[in-house]
Amino acid sequence: MAWVGSCDRLWPKGTKIGTVYTLPMDDTDAKILNLLRENARMKNTEIARQVDLTERAVRARIEKLVREGVIRKFTVETAPVGVEGIVLIDTQVDRTPAVKEKARALSDMVFECSGDFDVAVRLRADNLDDLNKRVDEFRKLPGVNRTSTLVKLD
Repeated sequence: MAWVGSCDRLWPKGTKIGTVYTLPMDDTDAKILNLLRENARMKNTEIARQVDLTERAVRARIEKLVREGVIRKFTVETAPVGVEGIVLIDTQVDRTPAVKEKARALSDMVFECSGDFDVAVRLRADNLDDLNKRVDEFRKLPGVNRTSTLVKLD
């Protein structure tokens, strides 16, 4: 049985830990996930070779991981182009879930956070003017009190 650890305690996989639920996953599934994280376009035959399974078995495991929500999407990561920023959003308490949902439609990385701001969103744009226009879209969302934008310099 595989185990997950947190601090000084270990739980069997598939155990609810606080608000995090770890799905049962064996070492082969974990290896497949790590290979896909490195290269989401890796062919199933290459994955099969590296984890010592058939291509069909790898395909079935990937389909299961997608079906269970472990793999949410396959994506393309590009070299840095233009500008990148983090938009911190302060929301009305009862509107945080709605703001997060709208933010997911505007960005690929959205996080609920603690502290002075409730939501953090990563934005990419071709230039500062475009980034500012995208930030303005967040400012117009119902329930947004204020925003603060951090622009990546290098």
